[in-house]
Amino acid sequence: MVNATFSVADGIGRISIEREEALNSIDLETKEAIIERLSDYEDDEDVRAVLFETEGDRAFTAGGDLKEVVDLDFELEPFTESWDRLFTRMVTLDTPTVAKVDGFTFGGGFDLVLHTDIVVAAEDVQIGQPEVNLGIVNHFSPALLPGTVGLNKTLDLLLTGEPITGKRAAELGLVARAVPADELDEEVESVLSALKSHSPEILSRIKSVVYEGTEMSPSAALTHAERVAHETGEGPWMREGVEAQLEKRDPEWAYDGE
Repeated sequence: MVNATFSVADGIGRISIEREEALNSIDLETKEAIIERLSDYEDDEDVRAVLFETEGDRAFTAGGDLKEVVDLDFELEPFTESWDRLFTRMVTLDTPTVAKVDGFTFGGGFDLVLHTDIVVAAEDVQIGQPEVNLGIVNHFSPALLPGTVGLNKTLDLLLTGEPITGKRAAELGLVARAVPADELDEEVESVLSALKSHSPEILSRIKSVVYEGTEMSPSAALTHAERVAHETGEGPWMREGVEAQLEKRDPEWAYDGE
């Protein structure tokens, strides 16, 4: 059974994990459905951004379904391989992704946050990587966290398993924004509105050049970004954006990709 619902409205492709009784843990079948729907959203010209949200406000997601680990006789490969394919699909997706974190976020949920383009969290939520308590070595966070929070804080988070607040996560750069819980919906809508106002092609190019640059040396990343900037400058997007600014009107991006 897929424990998620999918919908498109007002330019936003929504993915809502609906398994509140299990702290919105994400099972294998649901991961597969999300991967498939992400590709559908990418191909849908009406979808300008993808929003991850979950049922209730106690947990954003506790990560994977531990009962499946037992069912698999503690064989982690199918479990982790499904996460790997989901996260790869997220970062290679042309469409920007946003997560609304309104409850505690642990384990695979923490990794989901690391692979989402823009994360908006309530200041008081708990975010952490407690897998050390389960005798598990997480295979995403050790590679990704040092570049974000530094070596010492990475070791603190992973060795103690202690969570931090959404506010602290924003200070460390783990999430993009943290606001009081009663302002979370408004802040998420502000992010989505901004994304919808921009050229989908330019958003896609920016996203890809940023992620690709993380795998290059600083000088190579700079050269790569310069090349992409020149390529897009030869297209219609800069002309439309500059002319719209000078004419004091909203740009029209209807011809993206033409």
